[in-house]
Amino acid sequence: CYLNSQRPNMKKMYNLITEEKFAECRQTSKYKKLLFTLCWFHSVLLERRKFKSLGYNIPYEFNDSDYLICHDLIIVFLDENPNKTPFEAMRYLIGEANYGGRVTDSWDRRLLNVYMNQFFCENAISEEKFFL
Repeated sequence: CYLNSQRPNMKKMYNLITEEKFAECRQTSKYKKLLFTLCWFHSVLLERRKFKSLGYNIPYEFNDSDYLICHDLIIVFLDENPNKTPFEAMRYLIGEANYGGRVTDSWDRRLLNVYMNQFFCENAISEEKFFL
């Protein structure tokens, strides 16, 4: 089952966030949903590496610092924009600048952007049980 292979990565990502960091964001509900989304996104990227050339055309070394930087970005975006979540800016900084900065193959970049558009969207925070 795909979920069983994701579980260790998800657990590791959540354990990187301290209690203080977790309590930092003022928009708690949105933050929790987007934190899960970021954990899932990062875990999917790590999981794809296991499939070598079937996962990516070029192997990339995504790491914890990529995740932690994006986590902090989410807090900043949410706290500075309480009325409307800036998904376009969030997708750009997370998908193009941070994670995408490592991606050199155009097909791999396209895949990364598909994930970003699918995961980081209004439905991710508005639907009770958003399907990733």
